[in-house]
Amino acid sequence: MSAMNQLVFTLAYANDWNPTRLLGTVSFALTSGLCGLVVYLCFLRRQRRDPGHSMGLWIGLLVAQLAMLIELQTSMRFDAGEVLRSVIRDMDMYENRRQLQAMAFVVVAIPMIAIYSTAFYMVRKRGLPVILAVGGTLASLSLFCLPLISLHAIDRIMYHHIGPVMLISLMWFIGAAVTFAGGVKAMIASRNALFSRVNPRDSRHSQRHTSRPGARTQRSPRPSTNPREFHNSGRRV
Repeated sequence: MSAMNQLVFTLAYANDWNPTRLLGTVSFALTSGLCGLVVYLCFLRRQRRDPGHSMGLWIGLLVAQLAMLIELQTSMRFDAGEVLRSVIRDMDMYENRRQLQAMAFVVVAIPMIAIYSTAFYMVRKRGLPVILAVGGTLASLSLFCLPLISLHAIDRIMYHHIGPVMLISLMWFIGAAVTFAGGVKAMIASRNALFSRVNPRDSRHSQRHTSRPGARTQRSPRPSTNPREFHNSGRRV
């Protein structure tokens, strides 16, 4: 079978709704929807000239979650793995595939570690919501890269059944849950930055205490009406 035919989507897999695939689909559908909501709130903050909206970061996380959701429906990772095995067979190197797979694991693992370290270094000051969302997304993406290498020791662990589902689907769920937790925290922070208001009762109460007879009155600081100054006090999410 040619390489192009290997990459064609199969209707048989599209109709195979097993528990493993269903759990992964639901997990990444929920994280995609939540990341989309955070992007919308960041867009509203951007419209109000809030420099701490971090809209670009959350758009990237949304794209990554959607990509994993689509990949679960098309199973392109298995097609790509089969293409690589076909290339190895054509090169008459299939007998030595164990050494090639070990080398491929090292070649893939080192850049991934470097990318993950750089990503965490860049978001280390963005707060817990961003760290959770980025960490969960990167962990989920790593699980989708494993079938490209197809080491038997790893496959035996990842595709081991635990009840009705495989272990890899539970790891998808854990990664999606970490991303979801970060998204919820970011959504709450963005909502507070958008809809928080100064309580007029507190303002009158402070004025009453500073206007006693014989006391030196000081005008309470007037809340800023500049949207940029008003939103700069919030944490960047």
